[in-house]
Amino acid sequence: MTRSICATTKTILIISFILGWSSILPAQDVYFSQFFLNPVYLNPAYAGTMKVPRAGVQYRNQWPGMNKAYTTYFASFDTYLPKITSGIGILLFNDVQGDGIYTETSFKVAYSKEIRINRTWTMYGSITAGAQLNSLNFNQLLFADGLDPIFGQHQPTAETVPDNNNRLFPDFGAGILIFNDKYFFGIAGDHLHEPDQSIYSDYSQILPRKYTLHFEVNMPWYRPGHRRKFCTLNPNFIAQAQGDEQNITYGLYANRKGISLGIWNRLTTTNSSDVILMAGFIRKQLKTAITYDVNVKGIGLRSHGSVEISISYLLKDPGKKSIFPFYEIPGEWDIR
Repeated sequence: MTRSICATTKTILIISFILGWSSILPAQDVYFSQFFLNPVYLNPAYAGTMKVPRAGVQYRNQWPGMNKAYTTYFASFDTYLPKITSGIGILLFNDVQGDGIYTETSFKVAYSKEIRINRTWTMYGSITAGAQLNSLNFNQLLFADGLDPIFGQHQPTAETVPDNNNRLFPDFGAGILIFNDKYFFGIAGDHLHEPDQSIYSDYSQILPRKYTLHFEVNMPWYRPGHRRKFCTLNPNFIAQAQGDEQNITYGLYANRKGISLGIWNRLTTTNSSDVILMAGFIRKQLKTAITYDVNVKGIGLRSHGSVEISISYLLKDPGKKSIFPFYEIPGEWDIR
C-alpha cells in the first residue's frame, strides 16, 4: 500500500504514467510484505545462501476495492555453485495495473559471490542484470474529450496516440549481505542507471534508483530454567528510498513447531501507515505464508487492504539446519 501513486481511477493513473510527469508522480516499485519469502527480490545477495536450489512464487493483490488497481506476480529460482563458491538466481516479475491497462514485466539474472570474513561472519556481494518491458493498452483509456455529456459514449480523442505501446529497457542492480548465525545486515540498489521508461519519445520518465537497507536478528527464546527452546523470535527492520518516497517497515515474526506468525508496521513519507499481519507454516524444505495489509492512515479501508500469498520450496534437502530463519523449525526438541 505504499506506492506514492495513489490512483482513485485507473484512467488518472495511466494518463499520468504515459505523459511522463515524473516530477509530480514518480513511479515506484512494488513493496512486498513477505520480504522474508522472496529475499532475492529484497536483496540479490541472498542468491545461493541456502546452499541448495530454491524456488518461490508470490502473488499480491493490492487495493482490490479499487477496480483491480495492482495485481502482482513474482517467481524466482536460485542455487549455490560450490566449485566457485557463488550463487546464481533468476527473477521473473509481472505487475498488472489498472485492470490490465498498464503492465510491467521484468526478467533479471543475479550473481552473488561468497566471501568468508572469519569463522563466524560471511559476506555475499551480488550484481543483477536484466530487462523490463512496460506495455500500455491505449484502447482501454477514457479521456474527457471523448465522452458525450448526455449519452456517455466514448468518441475519438485528440490525445496523442503513442507510436509504440511497449517500451523495453535494460536494468541493473547490486547488493551486499553480511551475516552470522544471529545477525543479518544488507544493503541493495536497483535501477542503478535510472532508465527512461516512457513510451513516448517526446517525454521522459525516469525510473528512480531504489535503495534498500535491512537488518534482522535471529533470537531463540528458551523456557525459564530450561534448556529447551520454546520458539524463535525474528525482529526485523527495512528502510527503502526511491525518488521522493521513503518508507520504513519494522516488526517481527515468531516460529514455533512449524507455525509462523508475524506483525509489522510500515510508515511512508506520504503519511500512510499500514499494519501487516502474517500467518504461515514451515517444513524442512517448504514455507508458505499469507499476509493481509490493513491501511490505518492514508487510503484507508475503502481499498479493502492487500492480500499476499507466497510459497517457497527447497528442491533438495539441505542436510543440516539452516542458520537462516526462513526454514528453521523451532520447537522444544531444539536444545541449547
